Amino acid sequence: MKVWPRASNAALVQATFKQQPEDFQVIEQLDVADEGAGEHQWLWIRKRGANTRYVAEQLAKFAGVSARQVSFSGMKDRQALTWQWFSIQLPGQPLLDWQGLQHSEFAVEQAIQRSKKLPTGLHKANTFVIRLRDVAAPEAFVERATAVAQQGVPNYFGEQRFGHGGNNFQRASDWLLNGQKRIKKAQRSLWLSTIRSYLFNDVVAARLGLGTNTLLAGDCVRLAGSRSQFSVEQWGAEEQARLAAGDIALTAPLPGSGSWGSDAEALAFEQQALEPHKALLEGLADAGVRADRRVLWLRPEAFTATAEGSDVVLTFRLPSGAFATTFLDELITTENNQHDEHTTE
Repeated sequence: MKVWPRASNAALVQATFKQQPEDFQVIEQLDVADEGAGEHQWLWIRKRGANTRYVAEQLAKFAGVSARQVSFSGMKDRQALTWQWFSIQLPGQPLLDWQGLQHSEFAVEQAIQRSKKLPTGLHKANTFVIRLRDVAAPEAFVERATAVAQQGVPNYFGEQRFGHGGNNFQRASDWLLNGQKRIKKAQRSLWLSTIRSYLFNDVVAARLGLGTNTLLAGDCVRLAGSRSQFSVEQWGAEEQARLAAGDIALTAPLPGSGSWGSDAEALAFEQQALEPHKALLEGLADAGVRADRRVLWLRPEAFTATAEGSDVVLTFRLPSGAFATTFLDELITTENNQHDEHTTE
């Protein structure tokens, strides 16, 4: 599996990660109100050691409907303790006795009714509570982790997006370049996303090689807290101040058809970085994938780090689609990483 460069050359600290599911907790950040009626039953679920799709299948089985009737906003890791919303479409039915659904790997903690289903990507963030065990010099590690959180890290897609040893990326590339054999819609979406994620990481790595403070004419930036974006023709004092304040953020391309959003020097740089993947770029465009952007730099919010004996507990919030392991990769080395779903989104 390809390893993209880190932001820092500082030595990584040995730690034990995910010794048990409780060491990696994920809480989906999504506030919803109980409408008291509606054909969609929304369920706040705690799961431990189960993947998201499996839970969806079990909910459907309990309700006696197809798994297609179950929705969730994003995937959550299997080897973790997680909380997230699901919805299930049950027209004309009262709220089921969800407390009667007993399972060793998950539990329904709240059930409400709403008029609309839970769409994919509705939540905007996840909160993580991560316990690292057997950390050498934990107090020094707390200082280092806090500094890295303040500086930020490259917003790489995590290695779990690409499958064991990068196998998903290789299979996806072979499929795209060799006729796009008919496959299920979900598999097609996953493979196209895998390819774009890999290409995004390549551009981020190339950008890192320029230096974290290097700005390019035509950079595409995104307004904080929104999907609105624009290209910066020239970086003046005002634009640099907005970037430093976090009002705007640099982005890198998720390639596809149409405009990449960048211009001039920045566009030329991105195209050059992806020149070795020209066939994949053409394949993505032919597959009808529209180009998009993703924020280039990741800064955890509400970050805290606390030493507890030889353990360190990290708490922070990341936007949906970002990988906690990307942040951890700047800090620790471990043989215990377990990535079971392609992302925590």
